[in-house]
Amino acid sequence: MRILALLVVALSAIPWSARAAAEPEVTVTLSATPSEAQVGNPVRLEVRVRARGGSIEDLRLDDLKKHLALEIVSHQTMRPMQFSFGFGSGVQKESSIANIYVLRPRAAGTYEFSPAVAKVDGKIYRSEPLTLVIRPSTGDARDPSNPASAPDSSPGADLTGARYDPRAFLRTVVEPTEVYFGQQVNITVYLYTRIRLAPQSVVPSKPSMDGFWVHEDPITSLQFETVSVKGQQYRAYPIQRSAAFPQRSGELTIGPPKIAFDAGTGNFFDAPQRIERVGVPLTVRVKPLPPPVPANAVLGNYAIDARIDRRAVKTGDAVTLRVNAGGVGNVNDLRIDLPPIAGVRTLQPAIRDQQRLTNGQLSGTRSWEWILIAESPGTHRVPPIELHFFDPDTETYQAARTPALTFSATGATKAPEPTIQPVDAPPKPSTATFGPIRVYSALTRDRTPVRDRGWFAWLLALPPALFVLLWLGAAVSRHRERRGTTASAVQRKLIREAESALQAGDPRAFYDRIVASITHALDARLNESVAGLPHTQLLARLGAEGFDDDLNQRLINELEGADFARFAASGVNRDEMERCLKRTSAIIERIQRSASAS
Repeated sequence: MRILALLVVALSAIPWSARAAAEPEVTVTLSATPSEAQVGNPVRLEVRVRARGGSIEDLRLDDLKKHLALEIVSHQTMRPMQFSFGFGSGVQKESSIANIYVLRPRAAGTYEFSPAVAKVDGKIYRSEPLTLVIRPSTGDARDPSNPASAPDSSPGADLTGARYDPRAFLRTVVEPTEVYFGQQVNITVYLYTRIRLAPQSVVPSKPSMDGFWVHEDPITSLQFETVSVKGQQYRAYPIQRSAAFPQRSGELTIGPPKIAFDAGTGNFFDAPQRIERVGVPLTVRVKPLPPPVPANAVLGNYAIDARIDRRAVKTGDAVTLRVNAGGVGNVNDLRIDLPPIAGVRTLQPAIRDQQRLTNGQLSGTRSWEWILIAESPGTHRVPPIELHFFDPDTETYQAARTPALTFSATGATKAPEPTIQPVDAPPKPSTATFGPIRVYSALTRDRTPVRDRGWFAWLLALPPALFVLLWLGAAVSRHRERRGTTASAVQRKLIREAESALQAGDPRAFYDRIVASITHALDARLNESVAGLPHTQLLARLGAEGFDDDLNQRLINELEGADFARFAASGVNRDEMERCLKRTSAIIERIQRSASAS
């Protein structure tokens, strides 16, 4: 009986071991911490499978893809493995896999999760379902001015600027759609999507904006708001923001935007799907400014000021007049004309712009800098400068004005000193000295006298010939010295000095040589000095002499440009100096040709 009992126990133990090896112990869990949270607060979602005596093949939670309002902040997969030892059954393997997600809820609601599914040794195991409750956060107020944050839940809701698609579509928001000429139009393009996208794959294409001057507001990172469209939750990403200013009246069209991006699947091994969408065009109606329109009037709201860097200078020196105009609007449209000032030569201004976009409104400052050269002594008055603008808020024209400014110049007008002093000293005479001519004779017998020989005549002619050659050499030397002081030689020397200043990178010396070269060419052509003449009188003198208008204008422009480069604070680049040298050479050649023709 005792042996029979032992056999029964042994036989009953064999099927139990077989069943233990064939049917592993599997546990699948799905949990959220906390299970109730507020919008914006992180939630830890954990999906885990534990298997003892089996091999884990797969673990998934399909419902995570359908809840787009639950943003996945991070995802971590853990695969710990343990071994336990038993008596008589060898080594049993115990393994587990855990997917841990950190979620950030973007919208309130109740989110239902179906059971997580695990596959162990070809058999399916499931967890319990999960319910996650997200409540509105305190102060969760939406901005009604933001089109992406405005709720849009009714089936017939307005989707102006969009071609609806249940998966993803583009929407262009234009505000306002009716403006005055030059008034700012805010243009924002949104991507509405229910697809989980890969941000680094987004490639937007800007809509065409013919007839607009556009200031871009760059978007450096994709941020979204959750909105409801036709009963479905969408993520609305702003992908482009622009401030556009119409440059002509009438109806202007904003072209359809385009975008391409990859749709993420949440699975590392699945290939992403390329998605492309095209928006719709929109029309903006642009009204002209109401008449009568003041001269150079622009749209916006501006203030203006002016100042002079010095109040007293010597005649022939320069002062800098700086005018700043700033305010709300497109400063690129600002235009200011400086009236003529008696006794003052005004060079072309340098213009600088600064712009900024604050809270969707473009503002900025435009600065003008004029070089004013006092050509006569006395007190010079800069008249007030006016800027007219149309304020779209009040729909009225307004004006900003600077006060009158004065500066004084002292000292008589002086012509500049000649660049090269002519050499008036006569050249030193070159004389030749000859030794005494001696004739030797001796009494010889049976010989022909030297004077009767044939070569004696040539010998006598040799000293005069040498004298003539020395005289000719001295004459050539004197001619070369006189030639070195002629107008052409001086002209060539001035050009060579300008080239040397160009190579040395000295703009002031370069433009001094340019002015001196042109002035010297005119002096030689007119047989009088023109260095001290104002440009208006110089133009009249050249016209009376028969110079053509094109040459006159080129000549005056080059002189004014050289004056500006000499007096301005900032330097001139090398390329511009090389172009100036070529233009000056062409002008001098035309002046010299006119002298030959006359």
